[in-house]
Amino acid sequence: MPVTPHGARRDASTHRMFALTQTLPSLNAAHMHRRQILSLATAALLMPCASAAQTARAPTGYLRTNWSRDPFSLGSYSYIARAASRADTHALSHPVANRLYFAGEATHPAYNSTVHAAYETGLDVAEAVGQTDAGTVAIIGGGISGLTAARRLAETGATVTLFEARNRLGGRIWTDTSLGHPLDLGASWLHGDDGNPLVALAADHGMSSEPTGDDYVLRGAGGRRLRYRDLPYWFEDVVAIQQDYGASTRDINWQAYEDDPDYGGKDLLFPGGYAQILGQGDSDLDIRLGTEIRRVSLMDDGVQLGSSNGDLGRFDAVIVTVPLGVLKAQRVAFTPALPKDKDTAIRRLGFGLLDKLYLRFDTVFWDAETTWILTPETGLPPGQFNQWLNLAPVLDAPILLGFNGAGPARDLSVLTDDALIDRALRVLSTAYPEG
Repeated sequence: MPVTPHGARRDASTHRMFALTQTLPSLNAAHMHRRQILSLATAALLMPCASAAQTARAPTGYLRTNWSRDPFSLGSYSYIARAASRADTHALSHPVANRLYFAGEATHPAYNSTVHAAYETGLDVAEAVGQTDAGTVAIIGGGISGLTAARRLAETGATVTLFEARNRLGGRIWTDTSLGHPLDLGASWLHGDDGNPLVALAADHGMSSEPTGDDYVLRGAGGRRLRYRDLPYWFEDVVAIQQDYGASTRDINWQAYEDDPDYGGKDLLFPGGYAQILGQGDSDLDIRLGTEIRRVSLMDDGVQLGSSNGDLGRFDAVIVTVPLGVLKAQRVAFTPALPKDKDTAIRRLGFGLLDKLYLRFDTVFWDAETTWILTPETGLPPGQFNQWLNLAPVLDAPILLGFNGAGPARDLSVLTDDALIDRALRVLSTAYPEG
């Protein structure tokens, strides 16, 4: 993984922002399950923002993610695009000739885009492969789905080889401690603690958790407090859609979410970092880091894998857990070509984007006890740095986390770190002017 200056990392996120959307009225009751939509009124004029040079505040450290430019993810998490349906996730999850299997959050037949979806598909695919006579199994991808499948299969006596393109395990779960605190560059939340199997898994690993508050403040130009009736018309799409699904309202098939059976209850943060849930102690597994699989060939007697450096061996069965973005970009070549319904599903399903910018300061200058800070008057294009998570109460440290999703995140992805931070500081200077 490339490292940007000053310790900033490039990776992705599976964040779900719903604290504010739970508090405000809903536009469409069909979409209320964990993803309520803002009911917005009058638009407000954007105010010109102060230059970052006008404030003495400067971050003492930062971490940046840039998922769309990460070749091993090419985005953050899946969504049901307008041209797609739940039938496409079913098609993606079906095995090919009982030798080639797919798992990961995008393959969950009922819900997607969460860590628990990835975890559950890892369990399911391990059970399916375990019912065959496959003695040697390759797993492509070392995220929670691949790791879960590998561990379950190894317990049944299968010989498992796990290939991971990165030089670390976890995939889109990655906790970084370079700023002195565990900060999640990938997944941050356990979404819904009512019946969620990750609750027990987290407890097994001794992970402490904190529910995410739904309190918020709206800060406008000059630091004045806004009412939600003052929010501009576009704010709904930014906060409730772009930064939840990683896509714009017009890109999503809303009918696919009408009967979303996902878990209810509280959303939990892990102050010690999400990566704890990956566990340790895989000495019984053959794990090959830094190995990107580029070819998967089905043969009469198994499956042959290859990388850019040559063949990597034959296996009785292979489980593919790479992110949907990698499949959409055809970074893995399948021979023979995938069945038409599976290929169509890969093309139809959407892969969204949510990026993070962590900023650490010397002191807290924002609303110290408020969970969510919303900044609609930035002077920037809509969607850029409109939402912040105050991590000071969680980490006991002056750290703010800014979110950018969907198209606005892609627009920001081309900026240098300095340019991105300058925009963020301008927004904060507007919301919290000095003096």
